[in-house]
Amino acid sequence: MSYITRSGNLAATPVLRENDKGKPYTYARVLVTDRIRQEDGSYEDGATIGYDVAVQGNQATNLVDVAERCGNIRVTFAGEYRAKVYRPEGGEERIQHEVRADEVGVSLHLQSVTVERSGTNE
Repeated sequence: MSYITRSGNLAATPVLRENDKGKPYTYARVLVTDRIRQEDGSYEDGATIGYDVAVQGNQATNLVDVAERCGNIRVTFAGEYRAKVYRPEGGEERIQHEVRADEVGVSLHLQSVTVERSGTNE
């Protein structure tokens, strides 16, 4: 596996879940579109890639809380990256981009945030 750090927009508000031990987790769909510099110096949007980002613990709880309050937010995530190739029934081969996040946070690019210290050491 490789390690990746990216920033993009949430595709939808993630749903908070609990595992069988009562620990919170969520899956966030994050859309990333790279800007590609052209030979003439101008920029063009590249293809949009969707990442399925698995987030655990306090970070999952905080991400869902912020997304519920603020809607489509820009986030930065870092973690172990894996690409899986699959073929849906009757469809073309596709690639699923998965990240098991070590870190996830709200990006400060084109948005403002308020930070409150939680008092937990998770």
